[in-house]
Amino acid sequence: MPLVILNDCNMKKTNIFKTLVLGAAFCFASFTANAQFEFGLSLTGGISTGDMKTKIPVSGALMGNSQGLMGTQYIMNSSSDMLGFAFRFGYRIPINNSEYGEVLPYVEVNGFWNRPNKDLRKQFDEANNTYPQYINVPLYIGAQYRYPVTDIIMPYAEFGIGYDLLFISSEYGKALNAGDDYRYNAKGALSGNVGVGCFFSDWVSVGIYYYGFGSHKIMLKENSEIDPLPISDLAARWTQYYGDGVSLQYNPKPVTRDFGTVALRLNFHFGPHK
Repeated sequence: MPLVILNDCNMKKTNIFKTLVLGAAFCFASFTANAQFEFGLSLTGGISTGDMKTKIPVSGALMGNSQGLMGTQYIMNSSSDMLGFAFRFGYRIPINNSEYGEVLPYVEVNGFWNRPNKDLRKQFDEANNTYPQYINVPLYIGAQYRYPVTDIIMPYAEFGIGYDLLFISSEYGKALNAGDDYRYNAKGALSGNVGVGCFFSDWVSVGIYYYGFGSHKIMLKENSEIDPLPISDLAARWTQYYGDGVSLQYNPKPVTRDFGTVALRLNFHFGPHK
């Protein structure tokens, strides 16, 4: 008799579990019955923030180290603003036939490019040096909520979280006949973004976003070339003297850069619409 009761209880638990699973599946199917895939392409222009806006000190007529280069000591400081793009794949889910808006879970890949600012680029060009280029590739998963105010106007808000990959091209200097070649290796970092904007048709929207690219560790690669100089030239090579009499040694050790961008985004949306 106890065995029969135990089996009966197990059967009841199994039936309850099946009922819950079927009920959840039915609710999900009903909720997503009108869901549709959506693709997005965005063009972005952003103002750099954080360490990218930190100014490089000026020693005499040069910004940076004694050769007018940045090295790990100043890499990514005094940067220009950013240009970028984004490609998005989402799943549009209307809430009560869009009466209460829509939710769009999405995955997105972004690309951002920038470089040293105008003054620093001019210094590099005059010395026939090569300045580095910066490329950020953040990958996000996130969600967007849209609410229709009229048939045309539909404000939205969204957030995303993911991982940012940073790539820095080589920096080459010919000053002092040294021929230094700084080759950089940058670690990825956790990244996130938030944005608000508005649709002005089913196909076009404009938004303001903040991207936090996280904290990236940057170091010189082992194959970087730093030509040795005679002992008598070491001071000229590695030391900068400022007006206050303080001297700073160039430090090739790894550094951390924390930065982001406040961006304006023009978005194009492709997929089935009413």
